[in-house]
Amino acid sequence: DVGIDLGTPVVEAIGAEARSRFSGRIGKVTIETKAVKPAEKAQDSRARVEVAQKEAKSD
Repeated sequence: DVGIDLGTPVVEAIGAEARSRFSGRIGKVTIETKAVKPAEKAQDSRARVEVAQKEAKSD
């Protein structure tokens, strides 16, 4: 769920769902990315191939 934490609270007195629900607005979200190194690209490619092979076997 976005905007609400339904997990077990550390302290029961502050964990009520109604008090933990976010009701505001998020004006901006900034995501910083970094360049991917060639070794990481190769590892990602291998992982994608493995996933595709597993999906093909399960069909």
